[in-house]
Parts: sequence; structure tokens; C-alpha cells
Amino acid sequence: MMFKKIIIPKEELQFRQDGFDNKYLINEGSRAIGLFAISKNQEIPAQISAQDVCFFIIEGNIEVMLDDKNFNMKEGELLLIPKQTAYTVKMIEDTKFLTVRM
Repeated sequence: MMFKKIIIPKEELQFRQDGFDNKYLINEGSRAIGLFAISKNQEIPAQISAQDVCFFIIEGNIEVMLDDKNFNMKEGELLLIPKQTAYTVKMIEDTKFLTVRM
């Protein structure tokens, strides 16, 4: 794997009328780093990831439902979701976050 330095300005993505904007910084097979801007009250539907997934909140506030537990996350917080775990994400406010799939 080649070394990559990635600088992520907060303004890279904007909140759009349809509520969703994203950009993949790396997308190589099962590994991916994605930057997302999702509007308040939008949801990422229930899914089960084949890889570990890490959410890092850049700005905003989300609720992550893992199996039967809820986690409220805000700016600067990070959550690791183990592979084969069911999860759903709801935006409590306009939110920008980074995901890393390993």
C-alpha cells in the first residue's frame, strides 16, 4: 500500500437540498474512507457491514443504533462498529462525519 497524505477541510462538503453529500477519499476494495454531509433528520438505513467501521464526527450530532443500544455522538467523538454488527444512523442536526472501513 502506498503512503497517502489527505487534508480534509471542513468546508469540503456542503449540506444540499436532498440532504446528502459525500466524497470518497480512498475506495480500494473492502477499504474505504468517506466524508459525508447529511442534513438533520436524515437516516442511514439499517445495515450490517462486512468490515469494521469507524465513525468520526467532524461537526454536528448523530444517534447510532447498534443492535439494541443507542449512542449519541457529537463533534470530536469516534465510534468503532465491529464487523457483522447491525447499525442505523440518524442525524440529530446537520452533521459532517468521516467513515473508515477496514
